[in-house]
Amino acid sequence: MKKTLFIILSLFTMILFLLSCNNNSLKPDAYTKEEINKKYPYWDVGVAEFKIAEDLTNYATITVEEKRFILRCMALMRVAVNTTEFPAEVNKNKNKLVSSVEARYGNALIKKGDNYDPNIMVEVIRSLQYTNFIYEKRSTRGVALGALGQSRYVRYLGGQAPNQIPTANWVGFENANWIKWSYGYASFSGLMFHEHMHNIGFNHVGGHDVPSTLQNIMTDLMNRILNGDLKSKYAKALDELTAYYYTQYKHLLLEDSVFDPSKK
Repeated sequence: MKKTLFIILSLFTMILFLLSCNNNSLKPDAYTKEEINKKYPYWDVGVAEFKIAEDLTNYATITVEEKRFILRCMALMRVAVNTTEFPAEVNKNKNKLVSSVEARYGNALIKKGDNYDPNIMVEVIRSLQYTNFIYEKRSTRGVALGALGQSRYVRYLGGQAPNQIPTANWVGFENANWIKWSYGYASFSGLMFHEHMHNIGFNHVGGHDVPSTLQNIMTDLMNRILNGDLKSKYAKALDELTAYYYTQYKHLLLEDSVFDPSKK
Protein backbone atom coordinates (compact mmCIF):
# COMPACT_ATOMS: atom_id res chain seq x y z
CA MET A 1 0.00 0.00 0.00
CA LYS A 2 2.80 2.43 0.93
CA LYS A 3 4.65 1.52 -2.26
CA THR A 4 1.53 2.18 -4.36
CA LEU A 5 0.92 5.54 -2.67
CA PHE A 6 4.56 6.49 -3.24
CA ILE A 7 4.26 5.66 -6.95
CA ILE A 8 1.06 7.73 -7.30
CA LEU A 9 2.61 10.74 -5.57
CA SER A 10 5.77 10.39 -7.66
CA LEU A 11 3.76 10.35 -10.89
CA PHE A 12 1.76 13.41 -9.79
CA THR A 13 4.99 15.26 -8.98
CA MET A 14 6.40 14.31 -12.38
CA ILE A 15 3.31 15.67 -14.14
CA LEU A 16 3.70 19.01 -12.38
CA PHE A 17 7.40 19.02 -13.25
CA LEU A 18 6.70 18.40 -16.93
CA LEU A 19 4.13 21.21 -16.94
CA SER A 20 6.81 23.53 -15.62
CA CYS A 21 9.48 22.65 -18.19
CA ASN A 22 9.46 25.99 -19.92
CA ASN A 23 12.04 28.75 -20.10
CA ASN A 24 11.30 29.45 -16.44
CA SER A 25 10.47 26.41 -14.33
CA LEU A 26 7.73 26.76 -11.75
CA LYS A 27 8.57 26.84 -8.09
CA PRO A 28 6.30 24.89 -5.70
CA ASP A 29 4.75 28.08 -4.31
CA ALA A 30 4.04 29.42 -7.81
CA TYR A 31 0.69 27.65 -7.97
CA THR A 32 -0.64 28.10 -4.45
CA LYS A 33 -4.04 29.81 -4.30
CA GLU A 34 -2.56 32.96 -2.77
CA GLU A 35 0.15 33.35 -5.40
CA ILE A 36 -2.17 32.53 -8.27
CA ASN A 37 -4.74 35.08 -7.08
CA LYS A 38 -2.03 37.75 -6.97
CA LYS A 39 -0.87 37.03 -10.51
CA TYR A 40 -4.26 36.27 -12.05
CA PRO A 41 -6.81 38.16 -9.94
CA TYR A 42 -9.77 37.84 -12.29
CA TRP A 43 -12.30 35.03 -12.80
CA ASP A 44 -11.42 33.03 -9.68
CA VAL A 45 -13.66 30.13 -10.64
CA GLY A 46 -13.47 26.55 -9.37
CA VAL A 47 -15.31 23.25 -9.21
CA ALA A 48 -16.96 21.64 -6.19
CA GLU A 49 -18.06 18.39 -7.80
CA PHE A 50 -18.14 16.27 -10.93
CA LYS A 51 -21.56 14.66 -10.93
CA ILE A 52 -23.52 12.10 -12.94
CA ALA A 53 -27.29 12.56 -13.20
CA GLU A 54 -29.19 9.93 -11.24
CA ASP A 55 -32.02 9.75 -13.77
CA LEU A 56 -29.79 8.11 -16.38
CA THR A 57 -30.78 4.58 -17.30
CA ASN A 58 -27.36 3.45 -18.45
CA TYR A 59 -23.99 2.91 -16.80
CA ALA A 60 -21.98 6.13 -16.99
CA THR A 61 -18.57 7.39 -15.95
CA ILE A 62 -16.63 10.62 -15.74
CA THR A 63 -13.05 9.48 -16.13
CA VAL A 64 -10.04 11.09 -14.49
CA GLU A 65 -8.94 12.08 -18.00
CA GLU A 66 -12.24 13.91 -18.56
CA LYS A 67 -11.88 15.71 -15.25
CA ARG A 68 -8.34 16.78 -16.16
CA PHE A 69 -9.69 18.01 -19.48
CA ILE A 70 -12.27 20.19 -17.69
CA LEU A 71 -9.64 21.56 -15.30
CA ARG A 72 -7.36 22.43 -18.21
CA CYS A 73 -10.30 24.23 -19.83
CA MET A 74 -10.87 26.15 -16.59
CA ALA A 75 -7.23 27.21 -16.61
CA LEU A 76 -7.51 28.32 -20.23
CA MET A 77 -10.63 30.37 -19.50
CA ARG A 78 -8.90 32.10 -16.62
CA VAL A 79 -5.88 32.95 -18.73
CA ALA A 80 -8.13 34.48 -21.39
CA VAL A 81 -10.18 36.61 -18.97
CA ASN A 82 -6.97 37.95 -17.40
CA THR A 83 -5.43 39.04 -20.70
CA THR A 84 -5.20 42.65 -21.79
CA GLU A 85 -6.84 41.55 -25.03
CA PHE A 86 -10.08 40.44 -23.36
CA PRO A 87 -11.55 43.91 -22.61
CA ALA A 88 -10.46 45.12 -26.03
CA GLU A 89 -12.31 42.28 -27.75
CA VAL A 90 -15.43 42.84 -25.66
CA ASN A 91 -15.41 46.51 -26.67
CA LYS A 92 -15.06 45.58 -30.34
CA ASN A 93 -18.32 43.66 -30.02
CA LYS A 94 -20.21 46.22 -27.94
CA ASN A 95 -23.02 46.56 -30.50
CA LYS A 96 -23.88 42.88 -29.97
CA LEU A 97 -24.09 43.19 -26.19
CA VAL A 98 -27.84 43.77 -25.95
CA SER A 99 -30.07 42.64 -23.08
CA SER A 100 -32.68 40.01 -23.92
CA VAL A 101 -34.55 40.42 -20.62
CA GLU A 102 -35.53 43.10 -18.14
CA ALA A 103 -33.85 43.12 -14.74
CA ARG A 104 -33.90 45.48 -11.77
CA TYR A 105 -31.93 45.77 -8.54
CA GLY A 106 -32.37 48.79 -6.29
CA ASN A 107 -32.25 51.84 -8.53
CA ALA A 108 -30.52 49.96 -11.34
CA LEU A 109 -32.66 48.87 -14.27
CA ILE A 110 -31.86 47.31 -17.61
CA LYS A 111 -34.63 46.76 -20.13
CA LYS A 112 -34.95 44.33 -22.98
CA GLY A 113 -33.15 45.84 -25.96
CA ASP A 114 -30.84 48.03 -23.86
CA ASN A 115 -27.14 47.90 -24.63
CA TYR A 116 -24.84 46.69 -21.91
CA ASP A 117 -21.86 48.92 -21.16
CA PRO A 118 -18.88 46.85 -22.39
CA ASN A 119 -16.52 48.14 -19.70
CA ILE A 120 -18.97 47.30 -16.92
CA MET A 121 -19.55 43.94 -18.62
CA VAL A 122 -15.82 43.22 -18.32
CA GLU A 123 -15.86 44.19 -14.63
CA VAL A 124 -18.92 42.01 -14.00
CA ILE A 125 -17.21 38.98 -15.55
CA ARG A 126 -13.75 39.56 -14.13
CA SER A 127 -15.00 40.11 -10.58
CA LEU A 128 -16.59 36.65 -10.36
CA GLN A 129 -15.14 34.62 -7.50
CA TYR A 130 -17.03 31.36 -7.26
CA THR A 131 -15.52 27.95 -6.59
CA ASN A 132 -18.64 25.80 -6.14
CA PHE A 133 -19.57 24.97 -9.71
CA ILE A 134 -20.95 21.50 -10.43
CA TYR A 135 -20.25 19.88 -13.79
CA GLU A 136 -22.79 17.15 -14.46
CA LYS A 137 -22.96 14.42 -17.07
CA ARG A 138 -26.55 13.87 -18.16
CA SER A 139 -28.79 13.40 -21.17
CA THR A 140 -28.84 16.83 -22.85
CA ARG A 141 -29.73 15.82 -26.43
CA GLY A 142 -26.33 16.92 -27.62
CA VAL A 143 -26.20 20.40 -26.14
CA ALA A 144 -24.72 22.02 -23.05
CA LEU A 145 -26.93 23.48 -20.33
CA GLY A 146 -26.40 26.10 -17.66
CA ALA A 147 -28.70 27.02 -14.78
CA LEU A 148 -29.89 30.61 -15.14
CA GLY A 149 -28.79 32.81 -12.27
CA GLN A 150 -29.61 36.32 -11.08
CA SER A 151 -28.50 39.21 -13.28
CA ARG A 152 -24.98 39.82 -12.02
CA TYR A 153 -24.77 42.87 -14.28
CA VAL A 154 -27.76 44.74 -12.84
CA ARG A 155 -26.86 43.81 -9.26
CA TYR A 156 -23.28 44.98 -9.81
CA LEU A 157 -24.65 48.18 -11.34
CA GLY A 158 -27.02 48.56 -8.38
CA GLY A 159 -24.19 48.46 -5.87
CA GLN A 160 -24.39 44.93 -4.47
CA ALA A 161 -20.97 43.67 -3.34
CA PRO A 162 -19.57 41.43 -6.11
CA ASN A 163 -18.89 38.51 -3.76
CA GLN A 164 -22.48 38.64 -2.45
CA ILE A 165 -24.25 38.43 -5.81
CA PRO A 166 -26.02 35.05 -6.13
CA THR A 167 -24.56 32.70 -8.75
CA ALA A 168 -26.20 29.60 -10.21
CA ASN A 169 -23.79 26.72 -9.78
CA TRP A 170 -24.79 24.03 -12.29
CA VAL A 171 -23.56 23.20 -15.80
CA GLY A 172 -24.59 20.05 -17.66
CA PHE A 173 -22.88 18.30 -20.57
CA GLU A 174 -23.93 15.36 -22.72
CA ASN A 175 -23.73 11.79 -21.46
CA ALA A 176 -20.70 11.00 -23.59
CA ASN A 177 -16.95 11.09 -23.22
CA TRP A 178 -16.43 14.83 -22.91
CA ILE A 179 -13.03 14.76 -24.60
CA LYS A 180 -14.34 12.93 -27.67
CA TRP A 181 -17.55 14.98 -27.62
CA SER A 182 -15.60 18.24 -27.70
CA TYR A 183 -13.87 19.97 -30.60
CA GLY A 184 -10.74 20.68 -28.59
CA TYR A 185 -9.77 22.84 -25.64
CA ALA A 186 -10.65 26.27 -27.03
CA SER A 187 -14.02 25.22 -28.41
CA PHE A 188 -15.06 23.37 -25.26
CA SER A 189 -13.78 26.15 -22.99
CA GLY A 190 -15.83 28.62 -25.00
CA LEU A 191 -18.88 26.42 -24.53
CA MET A 192 -18.22 26.26 -20.78
CA PHE A 193 -17.92 30.04 -20.70
CA HIS A 194 -21.27 30.35 -22.50
CA GLU A 195 -22.96 28.25 -19.81
CA HIS A 196 -21.28 30.23 -17.05
CA MET A 197 -22.73 33.37 -18.61
CA HIS A 198 -26.15 31.81 -17.99
CA ASN A 199 -25.05 31.14 -14.40
CA ILE A 200 -24.52 34.88 -13.90
CA GLY A 201 -27.79 35.88 -15.51
CA PHE A 202 -27.17 36.47 -19.22
CA ASN A 203 -29.67 34.87 -21.58
CA HIS A 204 -30.53 34.62 -25.28
CA VAL A 205 -34.14 35.26 -26.21
CA GLY A 206 -35.75 37.52 -28.79
CA GLY A 207 -32.75 37.65 -31.09
CA HIS A 208 -30.26 39.04 -28.55
CA ASP A 209 -27.54 36.55 -27.65
CA VAL A 210 -24.93 37.87 -25.25
CA PRO A 211 -23.74 34.39 -24.11
CA SER A 212 -22.90 33.37 -27.69
CA THR A 213 -21.21 36.69 -28.43
CA LEU A 214 -18.98 36.26 -25.39
CA GLN A 215 -18.42 32.59 -26.25
CA ASN A 216 -17.16 33.58 -29.70
CA ILE A 217 -14.89 36.25 -28.23
CA MET A 218 -13.42 33.77 -25.76
CA THR A 219 -13.06 30.90 -28.24
CA ASP A 220 -11.14 33.09 -30.67
CA LEU A 221 -8.97 34.47 -27.89
CA MET A 222 -8.22 31.00 -26.52
CA ASN A 223 -7.33 29.68 -29.98
CA ARG A 224 -4.84 32.53 -30.26
CA ILE A 225 -3.41 31.61 -26.85
CA LEU A 226 -3.08 27.94 -27.74
CA ASN A 227 -1.93 28.11 -31.34
CA GLY A 228 -1.76 31.68 -32.58
CA ASP A 229 -0.16 35.05 -32.11
CA LEU A 230 -0.64 35.04 -28.31
CA LYS A 231 0.93 31.64 -27.68
CA SER A 232 4.37 32.82 -26.56
CA LYS A 233 2.91 35.74 -24.61
CA TYR A 234 0.68 33.56 -22.41
CA ALA A 235 2.37 30.13 -22.47
CA LYS A 236 3.76 30.52 -18.95
CA ALA A 237 0.41 31.72 -17.61
CA LEU A 238 -1.33 28.67 -19.06
CA ASP A 239 1.33 26.37 -17.57
CA GLU A 240 0.99 27.98 -14.16
CA LEU A 241 -2.80 27.96 -14.09
CA THR A 242 -2.98 24.38 -15.36
CA ALA A 243 -0.58 23.28 -12.62
CA TYR A 244 -2.65 25.23 -10.11
CA TYR A 245 -5.96 23.63 -11.11
CA TYR A 246 -4.45 20.14 -11.13
CA THR A 247 -2.99 20.77 -7.68
CA GLN A 248 -5.98 22.56 -6.17
CA TYR A 249 -8.38 19.82 -7.26
CA LYS A 250 -6.15 16.77 -6.98
CA HIS A 251 -8.70 15.22 -4.62
CA LEU A 252 -11.11 15.04 -7.57
CA LEU A 253 -8.54 13.25 -9.72
CA LEU A 254 -8.05 10.15 -7.59
CA GLU A 255 -10.56 7.97 -9.44
CA ASP A 256 -13.29 7.88 -12.05
CA SER A 257 -16.80 8.91 -11.03
CA VAL A 258 -19.16 6.02 -11.74
CA PHE A 259 -22.94 5.70 -11.96
CA ASP A 260 -24.52 2.25 -12.09
CA PRO A 261 -28.35 2.41 -12.37
CA SER A 262 -28.65 -1.18 -11.19
CA LYS A 263 -27.35 -0.11 -7.79
CA LYS A 264 -29.79 2.76 -7.21
